[in-house]
Amino acid sequence: MQEAANIGGINPADLPSPPAAVARVVRLASDPEVTSDKLGAVIASDPAFTAELLRTVNSPFYGLQAPITAASRAVTVLGIRPLRNLAICFAVRDSLRNSAFRTQDLELFWEDCLRRAVAARVLARTSGLVAPEEAFTVGLLQDFGMLAILRANRKDFAQWPKWRAMSPGDRHDDEMERFGLAHDGIADLLGTRWGLPPGLVGALTWHHRPDDAACPPAHRVMARLAWHADLICALIASPTSDGLTEVREALAADYNLHDEAADRVLECIPLEVEQAATGLGMRVGHQPNFASIVAEASKTLVEMNSTYEELTVKLERALAEKEALMERLQEANAALARLAYFDPLTGLSNRRHFDGIFRDSLTKAAQAGTVVSLVMVDLDQFKSVNDTYGHGVGDIVLRNSANAIIKCCHDGDVKARLGGEELAVLLPGCDAQKAFGAAERFRQAIEAGQVTTQQGVLKVTASFGVSTFQGSGTRVDVERLAQVLTDIGDKALYQSKHNGRNRTTIGGVVR
Repeated sequence: MQEAANIGGINPADLPSPPAAVARVVRLASDPEVTSDKLGAVIASDPAFTAELLRTVNSPFYGLQAPITAASRAVTVLGIRPLRNLAICFAVRDSLRNSAFRTQDLELFWEDCLRRAVAARVLARTSGLVAPEEAFTVGLLQDFGMLAILRANRKDFAQWPKWRAMSPGDRHDDEMERFGLAHDGIADLLGTRWGLPPGLVGALTWHHRPDDAACPPAHRVMARLAWHADLICALIASPTSDGLTEVREALAADYNLHDEAADRVLECIPLEVEQAATGLGMRVGHQPNFASIVAEASKTLVEMNSTYEELTVKLERALAEKEALMERLQEANAALARLAYFDPLTGLSNRRHFDGIFRDSLTKAAQAGTVVSLVMVDLDQFKSVNDTYGHGVGDIVLRNSANAIIKCCHDGDVKARLGGEELAVLLPGCDAQKAFGAAERFRQAIEAGQVTTQQGVLKVTASFGVSTFQGSGTRVDVERLAQVLTDIGDKALYQSKHNGRNRTTIGGVVR
């Protein structure tokens, strides 16, 4: 199978490959034409895999009444799809052994994987919505992309204990902020690398966004179940009153499991985690029972209440400072607006701000059937000014030229610095002749200014190009229209340059 392209800087090699025997079983089990006998023969050809399989299916986790002694019998009893899922579980287990986690962190990572897997299996078994073993596999794999992220960013392995203590949503956001992608974004890469079926890949991709409109309906139930398994795992790993409430509300809303029914589902998970670990040949610590989880969650609520008085005092102090803080916030917002919208050197609008206003003005003019003109401005021989007198003098020339234009404009005109020595003025309500007159006023005002330097008095001039749009009450392609007017204005400006500089040229009218 061809490897997937890099995803967010993650190479396919950052994900471990499944053992050859496991990969062959997964591939064959995904073939609708494969028979139980053929699959059993493939498994029997690998003694190590056969031993693992028989040990697992005969463990308490599967609860079979009669022991199974042959691979072909295991295929018949379990079925092809559950066997494929079991093979994937073996591969996950072996790949985790070769990760760069510290031993204690690896044990916690594996323990959390099993908790999600068991929680998904229990929810699937209780609700009857999806196959339990399919749900178990999704739960086991849903954080597996974290291995690829951490392999590509090895210095961040130390962050794992902190992430483990976060809620699933907060950890997902932290991954996005730190790496530009999260573990669910690697599902396609994992699916290609391991030959996973589309149903598993879809659930892994959407388990943090099961209610997203873009989530395919076929994957929504399994993705939502995996999300709930994640919440349950987080509750067991770090019990809080909010986490317990969220889990109980989710079980009630999505599976009609209320009060005692929901608690009975949660009570069986710790024991099944220990059974699953034994079945898969892994070691996990003793799992806390549900009563201790509830007690720990209640303890956090008590601790929160004990600090209520202290928080109240702090709130009162904060409210007393509200007016001063609001004033400082307004000042900060004004400063941010200046940084976001205006060129700091000239005080003119920056290009991004100007482009937005330009397109809005064209839209309004098109709908209302009014006119708007664009004046393009370029200071003459500005590079020579910088080369001869230095950039400090160049900055003075830019500021003086901008101020000259500002003094000649009306309130509704929009002045901007597009970059370097390129300026522009948008003139709503001005036809070509009026825009020409305005441009001439700008030109004369710039020419009248002088800059005194150590080498003497510096005369400054600028060249201008005018383009005009006459609306007709119909809709237009604003992006294309803006580009056309800019191109016309630029060509007119360059014609002014070609004809000797320090002059204005009308480029044309677009209707």
